[in-house]
Amino acid sequence: MRLRWSVSSGAGPLLLGLCLFVLAAHTVFAGVSLAQPSRGAVDDVLVYERGGWIWTCDGEGKGQARLVQGARPVVSADGRLIAYFRPSRAKTSEEMSDLWIYDREGGRETMIAPSFFAASSPVWSNEGTQIAFLARDAQALTRIMAVKADGSGMGEPLREGDDGVGFLCALSFTPEGSLLTHDMAHAYWVNPAGGVLKSVPLEKIMGSSAGNVTSSDKFAVCPADPTVLVFSHSVVGTRRFEAVMHEPSSALSLHDSWVGTGKNMQITPREITAFDPVWSRDGKRVYFIGYRDTQAADADLFRILRVDRFGSGLRELALGESVSVGLRSGGQ
Repeated sequence: MRLRWSVSSGAGPLLLGLCLFVLAAHTVFAGVSLAQPSRGAVDDVLVYERGGWIWTCDGEGKGQARLVQGARPVVSADGRLIAYFRPSRAKTSEEMSDLWIYDREGGRETMIAPSFFAASSPVWSNEGTQIAFLARDAQALTRIMAVKADGSGMGEPLREGDDGVGFLCALSFTPEGSLLTHDMAHAYWVNPAGGVLKSVPLEKIMGSSAGNVTSSDKFAVCPADPTVLVFSHSVVGTRRFEAVMHEPSSALSLHDSWVGTGKNMQITPREITAFDPVWSRDGKRVYFIGYRDTQAADADLFRILRVDRFGSGLRELALGESVSVGLRSGGQ
């Protein structure tokens, strides 16, 4: 399937201005920011996958460079370390993967965790000391795995079936250091040491459309404001898109708990298919995977795009997928 999609309730035209005002006010009055200092897109370090290799560029799409073979990469907050998967060295199954780390400063590769049925891209903790990812066990049940960057201290903070938790989907770290995942019914804030800190029905985030959520949906918390989420949701595609894809398109929207259930603000235009969002470290930009309706028939379909927090400044940056964002150390 070429298009990964999900569903949320959209904001009506009369709500858009209100949402923008409240979100902007919330940014001003939220108190001390949890995000990295703002330097602009040129100081963002993007790491992404293309053609079985891991690539990097800055937030303007400049300086594109191929680094190492691997899949589903994620870069640490300081832009130095990249965690990624490779096919397992074990001979038990071709579907298993090993977790590796690549050090951009020294060019060193280190395998830190072998032989997993990986179910998601890895994610870095904010301080860069821990990596987490979703994996399946021998019974295909999902679980969160957490490991220190040196390969020690492997643990399982949450498993499918624990306290009624369903099939776990997507994964991200929040600004406070908890893990965010969902089971297509609830969003869960999880303690990396184990246990659910908070459970929120998806209806409270996405309204009545939450019943159509899929396992491909991803929720990401804004680094500058823990009450703001960006997420993907299905929308009616343009006529040009539907003529090629024959299925719903996908867009990105913001949800702010100050605004309330169902009053979400779409930040990508109708002619763009958008999914897999990730924030810049200062919370001012959202990078995502997608394409224009005019590109829907292209052989190289997936692109990395960027949009400012409230929907302005849309820009296509590079071919690729599985994008992650760090911050260039010292802004150099």
